[in-house]
Amino acid sequence: MPWTILEKLWERAVQPVSSSTTGDNWDEEMKALYQLGIGMEDTLQFLYFEKPDFETFKTWITTRQKNGNNESEAFTDKVLSEQDLDFWNQNGYVIVKNAISKEDCEATQQAIWDYLKMDPHKKETWYVRHENQKGLMLNFSDHETLNRNRFSARIRKAYEQLYGTAKIYKTIDKVSFNPPETNDFTFLGSPLHWDTSLKQPIPFGLQGLLYLTDCGIEDGAFHCVPGFHNQINNWLKNLEPHEYPREKAIQTLKPKPVPGKAGDFIIWNNTLPHCATANKGKSPRMVQYLTYFPEDYNTSGEWL
Repeated sequence: MPWTILEKLWERAVQPVSSSTTGDNWDEEMKALYQLGIGMEDTLQFLYFEKPDFETFKTWITTRQKNGNNESEAFTDKVLSEQDLDFWNQNGYVIVKNAISKEDCEATQQAIWDYLKMDPHKKETWYVRHENQKGLMLNFSDHETLNRNRFSARIRKAYEQLYGTAKIYKTIDKVSFNPPETNDFTFLGSPLHWDTSLKQPIPFGLQGLLYLTDCGIEDGAFHCVPGFHNQINNWLKNLEPHEYPREKAIQTLKPKPVPGKAGDFIIWNNTLPHCATANKGKSPRMVQYLTYFPEDYNTSGEWL
């Protein structure tokens, strides 16, 4: 158990004034938690609100630790074809079809409905906000169906192919709930954005989401700017000194929809600007986020 690493996180959160640790350990702290099957946001909420002593924190970690024996058998066959990889190189994203089964999608949908205390057959319940909803995001990460999806061998193999290594680890991330717009409810998502610092050189990284429901172009589909990973360095270099890249992207770049079926998994290069979109359909769009990082991945540094 990586107690030395986790003690630094505990100390910084619970004793910020007296703590001698810095945020330089953030990457190894995230990695330690993810490898135990525990999300960082749940951990920080527990530390900040409960302010436990270290022994209580250790007990909390131990009771939430997931059994690694649920890992699926490793795929030896490639999930992404040469055609998929060519598409990836050109566009910066790729779709892994049928990454999980229809049955697992339906089970995960039900878990989200239950957590939100909403009824899929009663539209009026879809707009009663849950305390753990922030915009489209729902801080719901610890459930057997979500964990089962994370163990998809097809998803892992696709990440391995794109990273060029089997030495990767998965994140423990949230889900998204995007109900249809109405006269009284408007889209709560973010505009076009990046989730990484734009300080160059930008470390190569991937992001991914799993469609839990069928998602057409009008159903709140994921959007991105295809091919921008091949342009971003020159684009940033050619900005005027007064231009802020994140605002400039919203003003000038045109994202395209990436529709999919329930069970399809989208992986994109972290340098692609992307966003969710308003749901003009008839039922909520549900998504589970899942990313893999290389063992030596480093996200620390100046945010730009």
